[in-house]
Amino acid sequence: MSFFLIILTIIILAIGVPIGYWLGIVSIPGLWDMGGLPFLRILATRYHSSVEEFLLIAVPFFILAGDLMNRAGMTDRLLKWVNLLIGHFRGGLSHVTIGSSIIFAGMTGAAVTDCVAIGNILIPGMKKEGYPPAYAAAVTAAASIIGPIIPPSIIMIIYAHLTGLSVIALFAAGFLPGLVMGLCLMVWSAIAAARHKFPRRERRASLKEILSATGYASLALFTPAIILGSALTGIATVTEAACIAVGYVFAVGMVVYRTLHFRDLIPSALFTARLTGMIFLLLATAHTFGWFVTRLGLPVKVNTLIHAVTSNPYTILLLINVFLLIVGMFMDILPATMILVPVLAPATIQAGVDPLHFALVFMVNLNIGMITPPFGMTLLTATRIAGCTYEESIRAVFPFLAAELVTLGLITYFPWFIMVLPRALGLYG
Repeated sequence: MSFFLIILTIIILAIGVPIGYWLGIVSIPGLWDMGGLPFLRILATRYHSSVEEFLLIAVPFFILAGDLMNRAGMTDRLLKWVNLLIGHFRGGLSHVTIGSSIIFAGMTGAAVTDCVAIGNILIPGMKKEGYPPAYAAAVTAAASIIGPIIPPSIIMIIYAHLTGLSVIALFAAGFLPGLVMGLCLMVWSAIAAARHKFPRRERRASLKEILSATGYASLALFTPAIILGSALTGIATVTEAACIAVGYVFAVGMVVYRTLHFRDLIPSALFTARLTGMIFLLLATAHTFGWFVTRLGLPVKVNTLIHAVTSNPYTILLLINVFLLIVGMFMDILPATMILVPVLAPATIQAGVDPLHFALVFMVNLNIGMITPPFGMTLLTATRIAGCTYEESIRAVFPFLAAELVTLGLITYFPWFIMVLPRALGLYG
């Protein structure tokens, strides 16, 4: 049966079947072989139970909130505010791109969404000021992966659903790694700006201009405060915080800014439904696939294999990091998470790695895969916006990739960056 499943997998992938369908198709003959018709009879129940958790309602609401922000022009206001604060440094627009991604991370929780929202405005601006298109694409793609690391984060919600970890603890754990990654990217951005003599704004903004811009963007800046403040303080659950965010963005866009209209709701709802449907299909089939690989005893076999190589937790994390970096080159973060978490998380916990520590190492690693060739999704997206070749973007992104690998190394071998805030807030023992 194993040989048959391998051949079936090769055929399915060769003809381009989406990975959500692949997970379900491969699981069915395997479960039939294990338990016959009784196993197949409960598939529908398992599909349903895998997506009925209350926590998962947050996913479509975060997607909807991000899309409504873009349609309401709140994105533009935030970008102008960040540009006024740090745009006067040499290579200012590249710093603005990174700074904007840090702020946007507190609103949307999806790397590609941030890449499109920021890239559509700042990449043309960078090109106009003389930045190489490939560099503009590279800095935008590299900065956008901060989005799923600093909360709220859709992938953190999925990870919490798969493992039972507290999503609030995951949110708190992501703050420092995300900020450290932003700092590392800004360091390289400053070096590149000095080396290539990128342009700078002639003068700094005055205090009056800064205060005016802050007032202009204040309502948009309240969005992450509302989401994170209500969730981290326990006033609302993550799901309720996501719903509050949608209501707030809708009210500000419709009543205050008057840039959001009822005609925008249908396309925004359709976008949310399409993306949510894709995510939930993956959740349902991956849940069944996880049950299948667990019945095969794969987690136990992986654990045995790891301990046969080494019993040192940090060596284990090094080997897993290398493995995940390779996986990230070929697979998007969402399916990779759903396939690998049921296998790797139990093995690392048995090896003595803290579950929260491993969760952030896992997610940061696979997010880095969003900019690694040949299938880096955010790099492909930014390349299309910049109008350059993918090969040029790949060459330009390598220094930013190195900066992000520094962040990965820091959180792998100095777990303090991950654990300090959840423990300080009393969210994790």
